[in-house]
Formats: sequence, structure tokens, C-alpha cells
Amino acid sequence: MKPTACHAFSYAPRLHRARVVGALLTAIITSALIFASCTPGGSRRPSTPDSQESALAVDAPPIEPTGIRRTISVNGEIEALSSVDVLPASGGELIEILVGVGDRVARDQVVARVDPSRPGQVFTPSPVRAPISGTVTRLSARVGAQVSTQSPIARIATTDRLQIVTPIPERFIEGVAIDQQAIVRFDAFPSREYEARVSRLAPVVDPQARTLETILSLTAVDSRVRPGLFARVEIVLVERPAALTVPGAAIVQRDGDPHVYIANPDSGRATLRRVTTGIESDGRVEVRSGVEEGERVVIRGQNLLDDGALVRIIGTDDGDQ
Repeated sequence: MKPTACHAFSYAPRLHRARVVGALLTAIITSALIFASCTPGGSRRPSTPDSQESALAVDAPPIEPTGIRRTISVNGEIEALSSVDVLPASGGELIEILVGVGDRVARDQVVARVDPSRPGQVFTPSPVRAPISGTVTRLSARVGAQVSTQSPIARIATTDRLQIVTPIPERFIEGVAIDQQAIVRFDAFPSREYEARVSRLAPVVDPQARTLETILSLTAVDSRVRPGLFARVEIVLVERPAALTVPGAAIVQRDGDPHVYIANPDSGRATLRRVTTGIESDGRVEVRSGVEEGERVVIRGQNLLDDGALVRIIGTDDGDQ
């Protein structure tokens, strides 16, 4: 018996509904499997060697005492410790100069003569004598000039005893004291360094320049160093010759405090450790506590580390510490 048109019409909707229900069940099961694989309790792919922790390469030399000091840099000028002008005992015409610049003279030596004669009056030339022993550093008058008892004819300085005069900015005055060490360099002798010490401090501050005049004395005599030379001075404010230091980049800030990473060769791990810092100078920082001599402080690669990270130490022990 063949189905009638009515039977064929009722059969088609049932077949369509079955297909729709099947598609919905398939979609629900697929979504459930995907959700299960993404949840903490779901199944995961087994670990592969690529997912294992890898060691980070760091440079971590042993920390050793290298010393550090804080300095201030100022400019100064070489002056004679004692310098006086040569004045005539009487006024008149300067008729003779017996010395030249650079000549050494003794105390009471005649260095010039002045003729005190007046129209209608003739006097014996008056000698001009050196008030101290030293070197003639300047001739202030010429032969034929009229001079008075207040007119300097020459200047004599004790060039075997020199000093450096330098103004110290007001903000550094607190750190400067008598007998502090200093390093002096001259543009005239760029390859040499000279030692000096603070010998005197002015009693008052210059109210215009806001500086304190400071006098330094060279510890060794060098005939090449002469009055008038420009000096570059580094005054040592604080020095710690046995301090432990690290490059400034080795210090990392955590919660507002300074830390360093210590690399342990035995465990192959890096430990974050809080430290106390001190003097900073020339790109290095003093580590006053938190690190022991001989421990390996990470100086390169530290910005990629976390506490307990696996590390591989590279570089040499005597590299840039």
C-alpha cells in the first residue's frame, strides 16, 4: 500500500526535527569537552621538554673590597705662599732695574734704583731692596717712570712654597675640613697627578658668590709647578678603602628598598636580598650590609630575574665587579 499525500506530509516534519535535535546534542557535547579541557580540573596535554624551566644567563662575579670615596671637583689657581710688592723708600725717577722676571733674589738685595733729585736739587740715587728672599714674579714699572713710595716696582714670591686657592660652593662647605686629602691636576701636565691637603679655610663665606675660600698645600715640591697655573682639584670628602662596591645597575628597587640578586653556584638559583647602601661615586655604589665578601652579586641580567630563578653564571671572576 503506497502512502498517501497526507502520510508523506506528516513524515517530513518528524525527520527534520530529528536532525535538528541531533545537531544540538553534538554542539552541546563539543562545548562541554572544550570547557572541561580549559578548566583547572579538566584534562591537559602532557608536559613536553619545551615547557621546562630554562636557566637565565647572568654575570655574577664574587664581590671583593675595592674601596670607594666621595669627592667634589673644583677649580683653583696656584699662588705663592708668600708674595710681596717691592716699594721704593723715596719717590723720584726709576733710573735702573737690576733684576728680571724669574730671577731669584735674597732679602735686602738691591733690585732697582730711584733718583729722588728735584729741579735745583741733586741727590744720590736711592737703592730699592728686596723685602724677602724669593723669585721675581712681576715687574710693575719701567725705567724712566716717575714712582712714589706707594708705587710697586716689582713683586717677589716664595715659589718654593706654593698653595692652591679655590672657592668651595656653599652646599659643600659642611663636608670640607682641615687636612682633607685632595688630588690636583694641571692642564699643563695632563698625565700627572699631585697630592695636596686642605690647609686653611676662610672664616667667612663670600656673600656675593656664596663660596668659601679654601687654601690647599701641595705635599711635594715640583719645579715645573709655578704660580698662576690653573688647577683642577678633587677634594676627598669621605673615603672607605675596604668597602664592598657594585655597579649602580646591580641595585634593584623592590618595595622602595635597595636589593641585589645573589647567584648561588651550588643550587643554580638567584636569591633576592635587601641591602644597605652608602657612598655612590663614578657609577659604583657601596654595599654596607646584606652581602658578604666572596658572594656572587648579579651585575648583568638582573632585570630579568625573580627571586629563586634558575640562573647560569657566565663571565669571569675578575671581570667588572
